[in-house]
Amino acid sequence: MTMLVHLIDERSAASVKRSGLRGGDCTIHASGKAVSLLDAVYAMPVLPNFFASHQWLRELKRRGMRSIAAAYFRQRADTLVWVGKYNAEHRLVPLGHAAGLIMREPDPRGWQLVLPHSIPAKAIHAIRSIPQVIGWRFYPESHDKAPWKCLCEFCIRSASGEPKARAHLRRIASEPSVNADDYDNPLLISSLQRPVRRKATTRKRRADRDEA
Repeated sequence: MTMLVHLIDERSAASVKRSGLRGGDCTIHASGKAVSLLDAVYAMPVLPNFFASHQWLRELKRRGMRSIAAAYFRQRADTLVWVGKYNAEHRLVPLGHAAGLIMREPDPRGWQLVLPHSIPAKAIHAIRSIPQVIGWRFYPESHDKAPWKCLCEFCIRSASGEPKARAHLRRIASEPSVNADDYDNPLLISSLQRPVRRKATTRKRRADRDEA
């Protein structure tokens, strides 16, 4: 049996214990064509590398989950699963082989398993709280390359509201490789010039109240 982990919204923990993991629709690419799955569950094998096993946490939080828990479950090693990087071709192989592929991968970021069926409650081993700062956002190399590939209006809008967004924009705009024409983008200019909003500290609010 191989231990796997699926990240869930912490609020659904009781439901998962009671009913298991319900699959959903997804599309993956295999052999040069799109493959549609109607009852898919994403997962990662439980590896010695804790980061690799739980790497999708920050990306899931960016998509709307506020607090995430880990649902651990077991499957037979000969269960057929899809394995590959999220943006690349997937292969249908036995689970034991798929887990070995990810374990031997020098950089396992972005890899995933896709099980083509729901997981029954009896297969759930445990549901545990995990640190909420694991993993990457946008894409696996984003920490090195920043979340935005360019300064076009679409990329700037997609970054709006992200932590330290304006600091990233300033840094990218100052790079020699950036085309000077990018500075004509009104949205970029407003993003760089917008003043930082800071909440008044308790001491400042107290001083203002005393003066009044």
